[in-house]
Amino acid sequence: MVKENYRWLAALVAAHNGRRVVGRTRLQKEIKLLQRIGFPTDYQYMIHFYGPYSDGVSSDIGLLDDAGLVKETPEISQDGNQYYVLNADAAAVLPEIEEYRPQIEMLSKAEPVVLELAATYDAFREAGSGHEEALQRLRRKKGSKCDGGNVEAAISLLNKLELPTD
Repeated sequence: MVKENYRWLAALVAAHNGRRVVGRTRLQKEIKLLQRIGFPTDYQYMIHFYGPYSDGVSSDIGLLDDAGLVKETPEISQDGNQYYVLNADAAAVLPEIEEYRPQIEMLSKAEPVVLELAATYDAFREAGSGHEEALQRLRRKKGSKCDGGNVEAAISLLNKLELPTD
């Protein structure tokens, strides 16, 4: 039986510790990278401010909220910026997601900036850029976010996911 994208999206949120994901951006990047290793969704992505972005993921989050499978709650950070916390209902759990558990745990532990850099670099590679060109494009787009070992950590994350980095 083929499951719809939105069911896999809900299951991804439910697979996180406490059935909770902090940040829409994190969820966007996790889905993008998981798709690259076979996660059974087919969201279409484009490069946006924070790297790969899918209108479909954003839309399905609203659908899941309406259906009661995932509740999305706006919160305010200490610096005054708004972000969202997604909490999955127990009904969102799918046993089939266990196949991706190691990768989900790895992605959920990644620092947000490292996840953003990894997904953006990978999107450049997927679009046909070689390693050096993808790194140059990443540094142009992300600037100081690439400092402090973040690029190296992003490349290491991609290597652990067995995605191309050289």
